[in-house]
Amino acid sequence: MARPAASNPFFRTWSPTMAYVLGYWWADGMMRIKTNTGAHEIRMASNDLDHLEQLANSIGTKYHLRKVSQNSETFTVEFCSKEMYIDLLALGGTPRKSRTIGMPDVPDEYLSDFVRGVIDGDGTVGWNGDRPIVHLYSGSTLFLGGFTQRIESLTGIPAPNLIANRNNYYIKWSTIRARCLAMWLYRNNNGLMLARKAAIAQQFEQWQPKKSPERGTITEKMRLHFANYLP
Repeated sequence: MARPAASNPFFRTWSPTMAYVLGYWWADGMMRIKTNTGAHEIRMASNDLDHLEQLANSIGTKYHLRKVSQNSETFTVEFCSKEMYIDLLALGGTPRKSRTIGMPDVPDEYLSDFVRGVIDGDGTVGWNGDRPIVHLYSGSTLFLGGFTQRIESLTGIPAPNLIANRNNYYIKWSTIRARCLAMWLYRNNNGLMLARKAAIAQQFEQWQPKKSPERGTITEKMRLHFANYLP
């Protein structure tokens, strides 16, 4: 599947769509220069074929979509573009980025789109028993630290602790904080999103804690932003 090749300034101008795609790539994408041809390749992967096609079409340039292998449920979309490669470098992307990448300088007005792209790309929106959770794995503590601090600064949802897990780290929001985060990402906007995670976020909206949250769980800034979702 392909679109006509064209000059592609997609990653040069901030928009909700650009921020979401950047977040999705930031979580689970890659970039490389092929040693045999010198081609500049950008790649994203997903088990959700329709969503991957939507992301590829939003970028609006030639792409190649294929299964990873015959027996795999995972698809990849690949772009061969020196222009896009350079644009991602300028935003802070790097080859072999999994343990070294940091948090890009995303404008506040597009932060929820970027965060939603990250969570859709490599995070979890789900349940731990009857408690809502949102969590994310990464090999880069630099990224996770900057990511959670930006969310806290803008929304008041406190940054969770980084927890080591084998060769990676993860962060987790739970109960009322996960509910508020999910509402910020999936309920209060009309941008790109992964339908199955948005559906779970919608379930969070109906959830109510069985007991009053512990003191300090809800910050004053959370009350300012999420009054309709707090007990």
